[in-house]
Amino acid sequence: MRFIAFLIASCLFCSEAARAEPIGEADLLRHIKILASDAFEGREPGTVGENRTVNYIATQWARSGLRPAGEKGAWYAPVALVERRPESYRLSFSSRAGGKSARIKPDEIILRGRSTSFSQTQMPAVFAGFAQVEPGGEAVAGKLVLIPRAPLEDSDAIASFQARKRQLIKDGAIGVLTIIDRQDRWSAFRRFFQRPSTELSGPENHAPLEGLISLDQFSKLLAQSGLDANALLADRDDISVLALGMVADAQAETAVRTYISHNVVGKIPGTRPDSGALLFMGHWDHFGICRIEDPRDPGKDRICNGAVDNASGISLLIEVANRLAKEDLDRDIYFLATTAEEKGLLGARAFIENPSVALDGLVVAFNADTIALSDDGEKIAVIGLGRAGLDHEIGAVAVQEGREIDRSGTADPYLARQDGYIFLERAIPTYMISSAFADAARLKAYLDGPYHDVSDEVNDTLLLTGAAADANFHVALGRYFGSTARYPGKAPSGGADN
Repeated sequence: MRFIAFLIASCLFCSEAARAEPIGEADLLRHIKILASDAFEGREPGTVGENRTVNYIATQWARSGLRPAGEKGAWYAPVALVERRPESYRLSFSSRAGGKSARIKPDEIILRGRSTSFSQTQMPAVFAGFAQVEPGGEAVAGKLVLIPRAPLEDSDAIASFQARKRQLIKDGAIGVLTIIDRQDRWSAFRRFFQRPSTELSGPENHAPLEGLISLDQFSKLLAQSGLDANALLADRDDISVLALGMVADAQAETAVRTYISHNVVGKIPGTRPDSGALLFMGHWDHFGICRIEDPRDPGKDRICNGAVDNASGISLLIEVANRLAKEDLDRDIYFLATTAEEKGLLGARAFIENPSVALDGLVVAFNADTIALSDDGEKIAVIGLGRAGLDHEIGAVAVQEGREIDRSGTADPYLARQDGYIFLERAIPTYMISSAFADAARLKAYLDGPYHDVSDEVNDTLLLTGAAADANFHVALGRYFGSTARYPGKAPSGGADN
């Protein structure tokens, strides 16, 4: 019966699709050329480039007939960010029994504080694994917590690590020191940590002290307490919190800068807003002026323009909004352009923590990111398959649109590296659907080459055949999920009443 109902609904779907003007490559390229131009200076949050970017997006949505849906009825929702850079630091450990103090070599650790100056003595040191721990924080409150870093190639493990770290901060840890459990990666991690790092502002997002420690140094510390570091790291999933029999003294001086960035939020009102809503999103930010000026070559390109990542995704949102705004659909449709995705999915997390949209009414969300990499208008990767609960419906729309879903699983490692994951954490069905992630060879070539570099700009290598097909597929998704006749289901929380 369910399949018959879909066929009936899809007939209406076919007739409307036939009347609609499809999105073409030229439509997308027009926006990409503007957003990825040098005039936008790489779209870095907190810069003139941000001002031009968010104004362009809001202007385009307004011209299409969307209504502002940000804070207090404006187009924009402010996102408070803080940037921190380590300046100087020192750390020493001693036995709780009063043994000799051992100062850690500066090149074996790196530390930064939540505020400009941190100083604390006699912090009990504990190791935190990933086993379930009773809430309340007594095991880590007031302590320096050492926690192993997740493997870079495992997106689920990274997400688990990030969630565990946030819980440690919530439970009152004074410091969180991440163990880099492969010595061959230590130098790279340390160099990265030395750069300015941006997070959401607010004490709930930062421990008073945070840092990294090398595997070699961690091993030496544990040896003093008669513990085996390798055995401890191997069993970390079975360990919640383990006292190390040591106390720590630490000092850290940190350069701190706070600033406000913005998400952009627009809305197409539905004729039956009580039936729930759907959301289309993508991040507008990139890396700005990302290279230091070379006095020997003052004309050298210094701007990371981010044509593929993610001017292409924003161009899709603009054109999809333009098409869907012309239709009478039952459900409200929201469009969200997020800031600071490149800094750790921060704009998406800020939206979830302080939404201008009723999250319990969201039926489904779709994230558009890095779409301009394929000349194949048929095959698509669906990141979120098996996670979001609407696989059957996505598959049915794919059949209707003549698209083939890539079920190889090669795109799965990107699940936790995109804004949609923040919504999945809240049990909101969310997918990232793109032909680019179904073309493994071209995706790898991009990631190994122009990705996050000055060469990600508008040139002859930009492929928009798949991107245009993806944009039209998102219009089809909007029509399908925006109609209660085609999709009568409720938001998973039950917040929408059909």
